[in-house]
Amino acid sequence: MRHAYVAVLLFACSGAESPDGAGGAASGGVAGAPTGGAAGSGGAAGSGGAAHVCAGTAPACPASSGVTTSGGLVSIARCAFPLDTGDEWQSLAPSLAGLATKLPKVTLSQVLGDLNRTPIPVASVPGNPPGVSIAFRWDKGEEDKPYWIPQGITGSADAAASGMVAGRRLVLVSFYYDAAKHPGSKGEKGVRVAIVDVSNPKAPKYRFALLVEPTGSGGAASIKPIVIHAGGMAWVGDLLHVADTGKGFRVFDMKQIFRVDTGVDAIGCSGTGCTAGLYKYVLPQVGAYRHASNCSPRFSFVSLDRGSTPATLVSGEYCSGTACSAPLAGRLFRWPVDLTSGRIDGPRTWPESAFFAGHPQLQGAAFVGSTAYQSSSAPAAGKGALYRVQVGKTKPSAWIDAPEDLMVDTPNGLLWSLSEGTSNRFVFGAKLSSYPPP
Repeated sequence: MRHAYVAVLLFACSGAESPDGAGGAASGGVAGAPTGGAAGSGGAAGSGGAAHVCAGTAPACPASSGVTTSGGLVSIARCAFPLDTGDEWQSLAPSLAGLATKLPKVTLSQVLGDLNRTPIPVASVPGNPPGVSIAFRWDKGEEDKPYWIPQGITGSADAAASGMVAGRRLVLVSFYYDAAKHPGSKGEKGVRVAIVDVSNPKAPKYRFALLVEPTGSGGAASIKPIVIHAGGMAWVGDLLHVADTGKGFRVFDMKQIFRVDTGVDAIGCSGTGCTAGLYKYVLPQVGAYRHASNCSPRFSFVSLDRGSTPATLVSGEYCSGTACSAPLAGRLFRWPVDLTSGRIDGPRTWPESAFFAGHPQLQGAAFVGSTAYQSSSAPAAGKGALYRVQVGKTKPSAWIDAPEDLMVDTPNGLLWSLSEGTSNRFVFGAKLSSYPPP
């Protein structure tokens, strides 16, 4: 769970893995730079050059005193939380161009035609959340690996209004690597993403791709692991936004997937080839967004609200008795995002709104209209809860044990989530109609 990996906020406010592709064992162009000139409606300058209402302001960091678990969302000053477009959009471009000269670029459709793992469909999940419509647990090889821990969830329901990408219904789940829990570890591997085809709920299939950071340029271009918690993901258009806890978002382009060699358990490139810890496909980082706030926002998870105007990425903070300044200090932020480009406007933007969430130990949050659905691991003994929260009110529901991130699947009327417990890992979609607003 996140509390083992987060620092205190200081604000007033068993063996080696098998080669990928061996009997189901474990396993281009360059992204465009940001456009120049004045920022759009979410940036430092709006249409016609008008300054954003938050530009030039520096409000005090909001304090969480008075926030209660019965009080619902509490609106706070959004202008205290600027977010900047990182220079990675330009600085990573030479590395990406170099990788494209030495590695074959593949399409998502090609990866979907090369799925090599079979999860196990189930009818219910631990905790007995109501309305479960689709669910699976990972294959045995992934259920009991303590060193790969599932965290974030997104999918084609985020990426496209139709809920389909490449003609498939997809779910993506992030896993972070804990080398200390892996006997015989060959070094840090960072984050991998399971690409799961659930088009046929009775026969899902998946494959892992490794997230990597491109380095160098030309013939010296290489890759290295991305060592973050990856507590949440949101797939917008072609871009995959991954939560980077103390910084903001790292961004990956789903149209820039590369195939690498699988013969060596190492991550990097030499000569004309690259390896990625025995994984066959890599997804290199293309950009980033970094917070520029003195109020130390944390990016513990992220989801997409396609229905808001503008559409927004919803990020939030895990807080407990040891993480953050207080258990109820966790905040939620709505960042404006363009559904076509997948980009957050820049060079600087601010959230459309911000709130104290009103509940501790949040592992995920997603909005439907004015209702925030909050996945919490606060109940004792590994139990979970789902809170339906609006300004001034909240209502709990049963939820999966050891819960994590959330995704709203509007085309299918589902709320997706997952669990992280070793030998107790599930992914499921529950009917939103089973969780009406409070």
